[in-house]
Amino acid sequence: TSQAKSGSEADSYRLWIMRNYEPVKTTNYLTDEFSDEAVRFIARNQDKPFFLYLAYNAPHAPMQATEKYLSRFPDIKNPKRRNYAAMVSAVDDGVGKLLAKLRELNLETNTLTFYLSDNGGPTSANASNNKPLRGEKSSPWEGGIRVPFAAQWPGHIPGGLVYEPPVISLDIFATISELAQAPVDPTRPLDGVNLMPFLTGKNSGEPHDAIYLRMFDRGAYAVRSGDFKLVIPKAGTAPELFNLKQDIGETKNISVANTNELQALDAKRKSWNAQLIPPIFEGLSQGNKPKATASGASEDNKD
Repeated sequence: TSQAKSGSEADSYRLWIMRNYEPVKTTNYLTDEFSDEAVRFIARNQDKPFFLYLAYNAPHAPMQATEKYLSRFPDIKNPKRRNYAAMVSAVDDGVGKLLAKLRELNLETNTLTFYLSDNGGPTSANASNNKPLRGEKSSPWEGGIRVPFAAQWPGHIPGGLVYEPPVISLDIFATISELAQAPVDPTRPLDGVNLMPFLTGKNSGEPHDAIYLRMFDRGAYAVRSGDFKLVIPKAGTAPELFNLKQDIGETKNISVANTNELQALDAKRKSWNAQLIPPIFEGLSQGNKPKATASGASEDNKD
């Protein structure tokens, strides 16, 4: 396997895994390698506070799984769907190993664990299914941004709780920062919210007045506030409005009949967007995209 510097996102998948700053040639299925390394990390650090960020690359291209996991789904005939199921099953095994190790070492009640996906499924690429949600990965529709998000902390978070108000992954940093009593610069407030008072019922309100999304390279936006969601699918398109409580599939644009709500959400979007700067690192997949300007807009992404 080449260890040359990666010049594209596709090339980056072919590079070796790094342990600290040294490339490591793994020998097992990579999902299993990540799981086993995470378990070893917990064992090594069981006597002191630790932070573990376990970022699986499954299920993701390249869609590959070992026979151990594929054999669990003999009735799935679509090869893409079967690979997808097998890769999810490998992650499930790994998360199970991790939680079992916490329990074995008597760390379970002293460890806050979050589990979430980074985006919705790319349905055409791996036969994932986002229904009844609209859209898929890389879209501002619910199928692209509404994901599984679970938390475990026995004795602190009530078991079996289903929390309905919208939250965002940025809340993880705010939550663990406050729990760890980490110093926060008051001139640079965190974007997230400490979720614990809301999960325990101490705070009966909602964590966010609104949740915002900006897809910088295409000029797409989404703003969720209460039951309403504003969507701008791409630069140059008019804002659309949906009531997610009544229409989770975002099938009916109600902007014409609800101009007040539309204008209020768009005003929130513009105010929030004015606070942002262009991405400092645009990523390997952005190599041929228009460059950001000082105003915070790309060449094809001007408000």
